[in-house]
Amino acid sequence: MTVPYEIVPVVCGPLQNNVYVVCDAEAQVALAVDCGLEAAVAVGQVLRERELRLETIVATHGHFDHMAEVAALARATGAQVLVHRDDAERLRQPSRPMLFPKLDVEPAPVSRELVEGDTVALGDAVLAVWHTPGHTPGSLCLYDATRGMLFSGDTLFAGTFGRYDLPGGDPAVLKQSLLRLATLPPDTQVLPGHNAVTTIGRERWLTRPPL
Repeated sequence: MTVPYEIVPVVCGPLQNNVYVVCDAEAQVALAVDCGLEAAVAVGQVLRERELRLETIVATHGHFDHMAEVAALARATGAQVLVHRDDAERLRQPSRPMLFPKLDVEPAPVSRELVEGDTVALGDAVLAVWHTPGHTPGSLCLYDATRGMLFSGDTLFAGTFGRYDLPGGDPAVLKQSLLRLATLPPDTQVLPGHNAVTTIGRERWLTRPPL
């Protein structure tokens, strides 16, 4: 059976973040993956155009460019906010970002703390939570085995991986997360937090991460 959802990507903010609105037109509901700067307006427009109700916001990790407008979007829509438990405090009590020291990031109300093995549902679709730390302690990916699709946040990009030289980063831990992603089927589509879509098969270096 075909999974009845559409993915609408929007690029937002000064760091060109990929925000994904996962739309189930049949159930008239949606899920948003990462909501950084400028995301609330962009996601709201997608919801209005498709007449959808936002049920869930998932933050792949707690960096401001992935969660700065989670609180605003949750307040506007009533959506629940999900993040891995190891990054939950980054959402609840965010500090001013180093790159934008004058930016006050509004704390977000975390509805559910995710852990490895949890699932996130949208209509009939089920996304598995993979804990992939290294970029941050609570970095996660969402994997749809039925559709062969991975929302990778800042763990994996086309041709490279997320930084580990920020607070909470760990290159040894990130290497293990990348080796784990290398075990996915080669045709798995990877939707990263920044830059272009890729596949696991294109990222041949994953079996030997340069870390």
